[in-house]
Amino acid sequence: MFKSKKLRLTAAALCATMMVAGLAACAPRANNPAAPEADLTPAADSFGVIKAEEWAGLYPHQYETWKANEANAPEGKDNYLETYPALNTMYKGYGFAKGYDEAAGHSYTLHSITETPRVTDATLANCITCKTPQFTALVNEEGDGVYAEKFSDLIDLFDEPVSCYNCHGNDPTQLEVTSGFYHGSLGDAAEATPVEAQVCGQCHNEYYFNAAKVTSNPYDSLAGMDAEQMLAFYDALGFKDWEHPDTGAPLLKAQHPEFETVYGGQQSRMAAAGFSCADCHMATEESDTGARYSSHELVSPLESPELMEKCGLCHDDLAGEVAAWQKGVTDREQAISQDIVRYIEKLASVKDSLDPETLARAQQIHRHAQFYWDYVMVENSEGAHNPEAAHANLDKAEALLAEGFALLA
Repeated sequence: MFKSKKLRLTAAALCATMMVAGLAACAPRANNPAAPEADLTPAADSFGVIKAEEWAGLYPHQYETWKANEANAPEGKDNYLETYPALNTMYKGYGFAKGYDEAAGHSYTLHSITETPRVTDATLANCITCKTPQFTALVNEEGDGVYAEKFSDLIDLFDEPVSCYNCHGNDPTQLEVTSGFYHGSLGDAAEATPVEAQVCGQCHNEYYFNAAKVTSNPYDSLAGMDAEQMLAFYDALGFKDWEHPDTGAPLLKAQHPEFETVYGGQQSRMAAAGFSCADCHMATEESDTGARYSSHELVSPLESPELMEKCGLCHDDLAGEVAAWQKGVTDREQAISQDIVRYIEKLASVKDSLDPETLARAQQIHRHAQFYWDYVMVENSEGAHNPEAAHANLDKAEALLAEGFALLA
């Protein structure tokens, strides 16, 4: 049985933008010769965004299935600080130690960002990135300076969670990467990966806030889209998210690198076979009148008979494979997280007695090992998207910790 809610997140998370893949296949003109003319396009709001409800009349099935994502509510979600107790030590001194819950569906993106205890009076608007298409449109209109404005000054202006505009702009017949920061980071990946995946990837990626507080990616090509290359990027930049109060190590907080895990570095088998996120997370359904459309309820393939039937062309037992992949990865995550805590405690106890060179290397080991581990843990499939890449990154974390314990012995 499929173990985690995190893979479901990938259905609701990795697929938020997947709403895109659906619409291109379900545009009224593409499926209905009598489709309404363009002059029936609904009016945009003050941000220039046509809200999802405005499209309900033209795209009733897509809208109804999009609304179904409300069932993936915040209640009952995992508290990762309890699921992974080591995080209380690993994230010490950083906002994620205050609260880190499993994400709800895209219907709750604005709700979740306003409710998290990580937001403070100092929080900037860049934290609203990917939480609402209205913020995306505001940045597109006014420029990168919006990212550095105060969170509290802007958040109450927005009322539309992740919806049509994120993946389509204001044209449901097209797919569009609307987030400029991500579009500029793709480089050769723009041609090498399906646009259906890119529209998902624009929110499901590893990012950081640069010196100007602009949401940015630590790469500009497909070759840079793996954990080792990103770590090299951050090291060359001298970037850190925070300093661990016990070890003094300048640490990095990985985000949710679904796109990079599937398409970058040690590319997944699904990516190599030419599949996009939507192929696995958005079912093609048929209405009572026989019209075929892409469902915009974002689900794990294990939750959809239509998707399972399609997956059965290549997988004899997808549910069993996913369960095995996830158990293998999460078992190692738990074990290695305890090793990281032991390393933090060991380094903290001896750091004042170390010479500068040894201390610098010991702190670097903490930084690197924790990033490799975090990169796997925060990717919302628990290894199912690319088990080989997940284990490769956990191998690197283990090797670094072995070196670190030997160094401090």
